[in-house]
Amino acid sequence: MPMSLRPRPGRCRAPARWTRGAAGLLLTGLMGCQMKCSEPVPDAGHALASLQRESPCVQVWRAAQVDVAFKEEPEDAVQQRTDTRLERRFTVARQLRGAYRHQDRWASVLEYEAGPVRGGVSYSLQVPDVLSDLTGQVVEWTSHREPASCPTKEDGEVPVLLSGDTLRDAEGRLLLLTVPSAPTTIAGDVLLPPGLVPELSFQWEDAGCTLADGTHALDVQLRVTHANRSQGPGTTVTAEVGQPAPLTLDGVRYVVRVARATADMQGRCGQAVFTLMREGLLEQGQSGP
Repeated sequence: MPMSLRPRPGRCRAPARWTRGAAGLLLTGLMGCQMKCSEPVPDAGHALASLQRESPCVQVWRAAQVDVAFKEEPEDAVQQRTDTRLERRFTVARQLRGAYRHQDRWASVLEYEAGPVRGGVSYSLQVPDVLSDLTGQVVEWTSHREPASCPTKEDGEVPVLLSGDTLRDAEGRLLLLTVPSAPTTIAGDVLLPPGLVPELSFQWEDAGCTLADGTHALDVQLRVTHANRSQGPGTTVTAEVGQPAPLTLDGVRYVVRVARATADMQGRCGQAVFTLMREGLLEQGQSGP
């Protein structure tokens, strides 16, 4: 029997609860951080000052931001989770496209059933974007959430979240990588949860942007590289905010879309928000009147 999910726009009906990322894990309970960002560097501003140029840059590309939520009933198994990672392998029994519209966002929802358990993974996209139909296909979904070990500003500030979600096909090949928060370090690294996407590596590069007034955050661009292959056409791509960038991974074409990327000029953590999806996975839905 299909799940009954017909809430008012932007909300799910009670008692169903959508939770962000890895089953709504509480950050206050995740004290053991695995990734280490660079310590604040007093002279880091001088080291990065040479990266500034005089051209303005796009700071945010909302269409590239994809928010992921997860729900499963009954909730007992999810509530017992204490780790930072949640994984599910399931056959897509039903797919909602253009559901739960709120302003200029709506959701593509992959629903599944396994005995008494019913669940779904929701991808919030900007109208008119929808995910292509995956009904009947076996997929693997992995979600990771934990606080990084470095602050964004002064001591006591909430640290950057280290997070990411992958959707893979039955053979384990990447369909979609969504990164709502990846810390960036003074060394040029873009940190992702360990083992989440081992086939790729990420760094940031100078995008020729000016420093925003009153901040130490410099807008940058991302460099995405095939981690396990020698350099070749399409195996490395530079992606800037506001511009989709094509990438080839094991003969399969993908598109990188960066919603936001910053590096901190005082050596604390910056943040990158981006997606990488298989070409053709994103389609245009009917937005209606």
